[in-house]
Amino acid sequence: RHRVAVAFAASTVALSDGTTSQSVATTTLAATPTTLRAPLDPTAPTHFLLDEPTLIPYSADLVTPPASSEQVYVWTDGTATGPIVIIELRPYSGERYGIVGATRVEVDGYELAELKIYCAAAAGPSSKQCELLISEVAIDDEWSVTVRATRSSRGVVSEIASSAQVIDGVLAVDSDLMEMLGLGLTFAANSLDDLTFGRVETAVRYLTVGGEFVTLRSGFANRPPEHWLAGIRYLVTDAQPSFYDRTYGYMMDTGEAFVAWEEDGRFLTLVGPGDPGDLAILSRQVRPATDSEWSAMVYGLRPDFRVGEFATLASGETSTAEQWRAGAQLAERAGRLEYLWWWSVPGLDEVTASAPASLEVGVRPRFDTVVVPGATFVFVSQRGEGGTVTVRTASAVEFVAELMRPFEESEVWMTVVRIEEPGPFTVHINSFGVGQ
Repeated sequence: RHRVAVAFAASTVALSDGTTSQSVATTTLAATPTTLRAPLDPTAPTHFLLDEPTLIPYSADLVTPPASSEQVYVWTDGTATGPIVIIELRPYSGERYGIVGATRVEVDGYELAELKIYCAAAAGPSSKQCELLISEVAIDDEWSVTVRATRSSRGVVSEIASSAQVIDGVLAVDSDLMEMLGLGLTFAANSLDDLTFGRVETAVRYLTVGGEFVTLRSGFANRPPEHWLAGIRYLVTDAQPSFYDRTYGYMMDTGEAFVAWEEDGRFLTLVGPGDPGDLAILSRQVRPATDSEWSAMVYGLRPDFRVGEFATLASGETSTAEQWRAGAQLAERAGRLEYLWWWSVPGLDEVTASAPASLEVGVRPRFDTVVVPGATFVFVSQRGEGGTVTVRTASAVEFVAELMRPFEESEVWMTVVRIEEPGPFTVHINSFGVGQ
C-alpha cells in the first residue's frame, strides 16, 4: 500500500444524486495546505431573524471565526447515498473524548463509538436508521485524527483510523485502501463547520417551549450556492431537497434537524429539534432584520444560563488502577431547571468534562451514555423514588448501583455506572427496563 498526502482543495469528485454507487479513483493533491476561507464581505452584512411567536429569543452574536489549524476531508463514492467517511485532523490537546449517546465497541484493538442515526438506506427506503461510527486516534503528541463514517463496517473504520498518518503537518491516507473501498476525496476544508454552515458571520438562538435550541446561522463560502447546497447532502443524513431551494436532513452527530438555503448572497442554516421537513417550513419565516431589530437582539438579550450545585454519584478504580469519579450538576436556563453529567477525564488527574443531560431527565426513567477511552459511563435517572439499577452487558456481566437523590431542590433520583465491557447492554430499575 502507498499513501498520499491530502490538502485543502476544491471538490475532486463529480457529485451525483443517484442511488447506485460509482467507484471513484483517489486523487493525489498538492501537499501544501491552502485555505477555503473567503474574506469577509466589505459591505455591512445583512442580519436575519426568525419570526415565530412560539420561540423565545435567547441570544444573537456577531461571529468572528478563530484561525483554524484543523483540516477536514470528506471521502465518498460520488453519491450522497453511499458510504461517507469524514476525517478530521486537529492538533492534539491531550484532552480525551467523551461521546454522548453512543455505544462503545472494539475492533482489532481500536475503540469505536457507535451512534444510531437517521440515514436513508442506499438500496431503498426500507429503513432510515443506520449507524454512525466514530474513531478518535492520537497520531502522536502533536496531532489526533477523528474518523466518522456512515454505511461502513466497523472493520473498515478501524482500518482507516489505523492507517492515518501526518506528513509535514498534512494528513496522509492509504490511497490503496481508499481505492479498494471505492472512495474518492470529495471535499476538503479548514473544518466541518466551514463545509456545513459556510463562514458564519452571525448566529441567533431561540428556545422552544420545551427548552431546546433553534439556531439560525448566516455565513459566506467561496463556492456557488448550488455547489454548497449539493455538498450539504454529503454532510447531513437522510438529506432531502425541498421546495424554495432548501435542502434538509439530520445533523450527523447530534441527530438534530437541519435546513440549508441561500438568500441575498448569504448561506443560511437552521438547526433545531424535531422533523427536518417541519423545520424547512419554519425556515420560510426567516427574514432580514432592520438595524434597530438587530441592535435590540445583540445588545438587549442576556443569555440566562447558570450552573449550580454539583454532586458525585459514584467513584472507583479502573482496571489500570486509575481513579475515576462521575456525577451530576444543576443548571438553570431561562428559569428552567436542567442537569449536566460530568466525569473524570481518563489519563488526566483532577480534570473533569461535562455534557448536558437529556431534557427528558426527570420526565421518565431513562439512561444517558458517555463513551470515553476504555469505558462507558451510564447515567441513570428517574423522578420521585429510588431503586436498584442493574446494568447487564451482552456477555452477561452485571453492574449494580443504588439511585440517590443528590439535590434537595430536585425530585430526580440518579446514579452512574462505569463499565469497561464493550458492546450493547441493558438497564433496569427494580427489574423494569429503562430506555435512552
